[in-house]
Amino acid sequence: MKASEAIREVIKRKDVSQSVLRDRLGIPKEKSSTLSQRLRQDNMSVDKLNEMLHVLDYKIVIVPREARVSEGGFEIGRVE
Repeated sequence: MKASEAIREVIKRKDVSQSVLRDRLGIPKEKSSTLSQRLRQDNMSVDKLNEMLHVLDYKIVIVPREARVSEGGFEIGRVE
């Protein structure tokens, strides 16, 4: 799963609109395309991912590769 896919899934689960997310991120309404671009990116920086997750009350966790993803969590990485 890509980071942008995980963010879109969190938005759906939390029932948060993109306009609400944009406001939480402090992105002006005139720059709405900024958020849309982020949500379509194949390669999102960890800083941007962390910023978006933070305002959605999620966090980044690093675990050993063989560890299972906890319920409600997402695994981001290469699709094999």
